Amino acid sequence: MSGLAHFLESEGMVTVVLGLIPQHVRVMRPPRALLLPFELGRPLGTPCDAELQRDVLTAALGLLHKSGPGPVLETFDSEIGIDSTDGESCDEASWVCPVSFPTIAAGSGLSDRIADEVRVLRPLFDLGYRQRGHTAADVSGIDLDQLVGWLCSFLAGHRSDESPDESPVEGRTLAESFKLGVEDLKAFYVEAITVPPNSASSSDINTWFWEETAAGELLWSLRERLREHPDEGVRRHSQFTLVPAAQVARRQ
Repeated sequence: MSGLAHFLESEGMVTVVLGLIPQHVRVMRPPRALLLPFELGRPLGTPCDAELQRDVLTAALGLLHKSGPGPVLETFDSEIGIDSTDGESCDEASWVCPVSFPTIAAGSGLSDRIADEVRVLRPLFDLGYRQRGHTAADVSGIDLDQLVGWLCSFLAGHRSDESPDESPVEGRTLAESFKLGVEDLKAFYVEAITVPPNSASSSDINTWFWEETAAGELLWSLRERLREHPDEGVRRHSQFTLVPAAQVARRQ
């Protein structure tokens, strides 16, 4: 969209980009952009929150009056509407996760806890696969059980440079396998928990995954541990795209 904004402005049309990935917007430098803390697909924030959506649009349209050498980049600052369901949802009934994870003995590692979650979710995932006929949880080419152990190994040792330094997939960089592996893990959980007739909203799913699962805990831990990883690609992914900006904003 930033590239399209440059083209439209060159043709005399004034534009404003609603930016959900700030680092991408800053690199593309559109003439005007409002940087937003919401999840991808929801540039106006929480559904049915008319007041918040009006505030976003007002802030965006306000940038139309600003010009200069540019770019004009402003951040929308709001503590509400970041996937909140406290009275803001279209549905009054709160969602309840259809599965219960087993109680794990104290001292159990993340790898064991995630393995138990995968075991519980597997029947739902398989059912969803049969219904959909496809899955997005297989792009890395790494078996899920192997993947969990490999991702957890990035937490091993006391220094980030003790993490894995080679991709488990031949011909692919470490950063590529890391990114695709993370996407596979998240897709497995999401596809398992959204098997019809489960009516969980994206807000429900995000809260559940990032706050209630060992897999979410792993990704939060990786975000902290890999801040200074020697591989630039791994380091960039861990800081900018591993955990959604909306979830980061929620914890700040």
